[in-house]
Amino acid sequence: MTIEECAPLPTFDITPAAILDHANQVIRRVQLDVNHLIDKVATGDATVDTLVRPLGDIDNEFKYHIQYIALFQSVAPSPDLRKASSEAVNLVNQAYLALFQDERLFYLLDTVYSKVNDDNEDGESIRLLSRFHRMFVDNGLRLAGADRDRFQHIVKRLLELRVQFMDNIATDPGSLWIATDELKGLDEGMLKNLERGPSRSRIRLDRPTVSTILGKCSVAQTRRDVFLGSQSIYSQNVNIFQETIRLRHEAARLLGFPSFAAQQLRHQLVKSPGAVTDLLEDLKHRLQPLAIRELQALRTFAHLESPLHLWDFDYYHRRMLQEQYSVSHDLISEYFPAEHTIQRMLGIFERLFGLSITEVTEKTDRNVWHSDVRIFAVRDRQESSESFLGYLYTDIYPRAGKNNHAANFNIHPGFQRKDGSQSPVATALVCNVSPATADRPALLQHREVITLFHELGHGMHDLLGRAKYAIFSGHRTVRDFVEAPSQLLEYWCWVPECLQQLSCHYTYLPEYCERTLAEGTVKDASRPPREIPQDLVKGLAAVKQVNQGILTLRQVAFSAFDMEIHGKHGQEISEGNGIAERYNSLLQEMTLLRGPEEVNWGHGYATSQHYMWGQEANYFSYLYTRTLAADIWTSNFRDDPMSAEAGLRYRRMILAHGGSRDELEMLREFLGRSPSPEAYLADLGVGEHGC
Repeated sequence: MTIEECAPLPTFDITPAAILDHANQVIRRVQLDVNHLIDKVATGDATVDTLVRPLGDIDNEFKYHIQYIALFQSVAPSPDLRKASSEAVNLVNQAYLALFQDERLFYLLDTVYSKVNDDNEDGESIRLLSRFHRMFVDNGLRLAGADRDRFQHIVKRLLELRVQFMDNIATDPGSLWIATDELKGLDEGMLKNLERGPSRSRIRLDRPTVSTILGKCSVAQTRRDVFLGSQSIYSQNVNIFQETIRLRHEAARLLGFPSFAAQQLRHQLVKSPGAVTDLLEDLKHRLQPLAIRELQALRTFAHLESPLHLWDFDYYHRRMLQEQYSVSHDLISEYFPAEHTIQRMLGIFERLFGLSITEVTEKTDRNVWHSDVRIFAVRDRQESSESFLGYLYTDIYPRAGKNNHAANFNIHPGFQRKDGSQSPVATALVCNVSPATADRPALLQHREVITLFHELGHGMHDLLGRAKYAIFSGHRTVRDFVEAPSQLLEYWCWVPECLQQLSCHYTYLPEYCERTLAEGTVKDASRPPREIPQDLVKGLAAVKQVNQGILTLRQVAFSAFDMEIHGKHGQEISEGNGIAERYNSLLQEMTLLRGPEEVNWGHGYATSQHYMWGQEANYFSYLYTRTLAADIWTSNFRDDPMSAEAGLRYRRMILAHGGSRDELEMLREFLGRSPSPEAYLADLGVGEHGC
């Protein structure tokens, strides 16, 4: 695919000074445009046409630039560029906040809001009006005097704290030096890649390394040390987090809400903290009997008389899958070389959603932020002209300073330009899979296959969205719906036909095929099959429900913690060491797995961005959206997963709208009824009346 056939590729060869200059230019342009709009529209002339749509156009351009600026904070190899991006994001966020604290603009918008009719034929613009109006209210425009001043101070301080927190988790998480003979169970490839001393090895506390140690190391003390080490990284975030919780609570009270959670949930699908707590309590009630049986089975399998600890679960879970169910995730991973598997994933999206996805080979170093990055052009085959939708970037290997988690980063959102054309999307899959070794390419564990398919789902949502306004583009839905489309795609990672389509034993890859045959390490007669064998696929399917009670209750614990710290008693919990104590105790109470005897054994809540930016007062949505995803899958795709007809219908009725329509209405139209949680509970092995 040539660049000329698509749209100009974005460039990423920017300096720290230039990114700050770019941010300041964006700020000045937006401020000028908004001031011009305010001066132009008299109060009596303020309407959806004269005020809301033009303000939406300004917001579109703003978001087009800010997403690009923010990307460097998480992916740039240069620490100076990451720092400049962070400073630029803070500047732009402060300027954006100031827009929604402008009393003149609020007065005009409030005038339109008070007289607008919901029957207006432009429903998306009415939705935009409601969103903007809520943003003004949530920014304290109904407050006055000292309350207003205090609220504005809090909001600015919260932005500063968020930037500091995100800067911290973009740094090296640190490491532990562990005696090499205490790393039993790790494969030779990983041991060779570790930094070594005379008798010790350096264990980095990044997510892939920690996951490998917890899943494979047979030495319990090593697992304990690495688990506790991973729960204690980024200690500078503890005070930042504590201050954030207190300020969020205070700000919500100033606005008249009983809690930050109540404020955040009022416009979501699950509209109150009480409703969330009921959801979590119901899941706990229905899942803990299952978890008790799972724990007993694990202890019997492991010949343990003592309770199972938090750092033991992954190890014995993996062994149980391998020994009782003949599932070797290492063997399975040989069939999923990372680059090949991603290419095949894109092929599935092509078939389901009527797309053409082709790698862009005519690129220069300017067009990527790192040499590992690949670019794909995405076109719509449903249109005779095969219209260009946007670019998808993949950045899948770990490196210093890079975001430590798997995520999708939008670079340029889609929206309708003033001339009626659709702005192309740019979106990026950013994750950290184990890199290639001397004799093997990067191989994906099955859980990594699921993660990549999930995150690519967010990218597809972005690329397929056809909203008028960037604020509703693609995955920008209400927060307790946004994960559903990606969680739906995880189901394909359990379908035998799909797994075989994704697979290719790495020895068949051109760059490995000739070498392995020449070296005699693999001979034709003993060579594994090209595609993953049926017995391995069946083994995977058989273990889908194994220990899901415990794993799901871990998510319930994280969700309950989120609701408690952001609920009406959140400020009390935040005193002293209350946050850490509550996080650690909930994790044990829900999962029935033990932690150390000491109470304050870490601060896992401050080691990732979830509660700080993205899922604050919303972590429950990971579970709630799974009930939605399971319902969609069971009723529309389970019987024919590769149905292009079902895929296109889903694309048209759900994905294309992004957040521009009421999500619950979309679901009811698509399903023909209200959503139900029963399909999800059945997936976990829980029947209608409990275990």
